Amino acid sequence: MKKIKGLFLKYGTALSALALVVGAMSVNSACYVFYHQPKVPESMNAYKK
Repeated sequence: MKKIKGLFLKYGTALSALALVVGAMSVNSACYVFYHQPKVPESMNAYKK
């Protein structure tokens, strides 16, 4: 359990930044297979161009 917690603490910020970048990229594009998301959260509208 300590090993998993250490991984989360070490790579958690990078993983959350990656999730934000992928989310911002997918806001402006149509939903295809890879980025399928039925409903876009309202907070992602700030990243639309």
